[in-house]
Amino acid sequence: MYKFLLCLTFTLQVFAENPPQFKLSWPTPNPAFARGLGYSTFLQKTGPDKAITSGAFGCVRNNGYKFHEGLDLYPVRRDKKGRAEDSIFAAMDGKVSYLNSTSSYSAYGKYIVLEHTKLTPSLYSLYAHLDTISPHLKIGSEVSIAQVIGKMGNSSSGYRIPLERSHLHFEIGLRLTNQFQGWYNRKKFQSKNRHGNFSGFNLVGLDPMLFYSQYKQKTFATPQAFLESLPVTVRVRVKTNKTPDFVTRYPSLASSQNSSGSNGWDVFFGPYGIPIRLEPVEKNISSQEKQIQIIEINSDLQKKPCRKLTVQKGSQFFATSQLQTYIELLFGL
Repeated sequence: MYKFLLCLTFTLQVFAENPPQFKLSWPTPNPAFARGLGYSTFLQKTGPDKAITSGAFGCVRNNGYKFHEGLDLYPVRRDKKGRAEDSIFAAMDGKVSYLNSTSSYSAYGKYIVLEHTKLTPSLYSLYAHLDTISPHLKIGSEVSIAQVIGKMGNSSSGYRIPLERSHLHFEIGLRLTNQFQGWYNRKKFQSKNRHGNFSGFNLVGLDPMLFYSQYKQKTFATPQAFLESLPVTVRVRVKTNKTPDFVTRYPSLASSQNSSGSNGWDVFFGPYGIPIRLEPVEKNISSQEKQIQIIEINSDLQKKPCRKLTVQKGSQFFATSQLQTYIELLFGL
């Protein structure tokens, strides 16, 4: 199976006129996507009477009012009791940044976060609802593309995933801050943060289906080029003297380190709120101006009911609570 996945990785690149500069593998043994088959051949829908797209990324649940951060991928092998037997594979070379081996600690159940630090920028990938995590993995372990990292399952806290709906929840994206605990403490949540900087609040996903499809079509060479191709949904100006650690961790997404002494940043948010560029404001923001200002919006990209980033009041636009959370996390506000 391991050799098969390496072959799958190769087939996604072999016909490239301008091949990607990194290797990418599907995270399950299902060959359907590589063969060009449709959603119904690999997505796990949320119930027998639900649309197959309920397992996709975006505003796909509760009639478009509930956001889903990743892809749900179903198993191709089960035992006699119906339990999934699929191994889970690392999508790219990387390192283990987080492991949660206690199902009851998260709605993700047992999950793994890898960070792909050799990429520009260094994306994370997340593998959730696992039955088991490979016992040799530790935080800091180096992993290779298509390496077995766990086994598909139905683990979760707070709600029960039926055995027949065992699946992998798979995400790719960016991490907002290294100071997540400080924000969490200020919010005074009732439950303990057991996951450090790798709580779902702090992880913002891109559409994995779009990422894989465009990789397969050879439309980008690097993750940086993919992010640059995404449309800007909202540009927000934030008045602050702080340089967010996001800029330090993802320097390719910032035009500079703000050494000019500017007192603000323009943040360009892509679909559903993923930050795709930060630029220091050239002129100082006056003391009379608001700390957070909506500078530009693309209304066409916010027509879906879930995960809106702005709300209009009269002739003015303001940040929604979701966008406010992203800004607070980025800048430690």
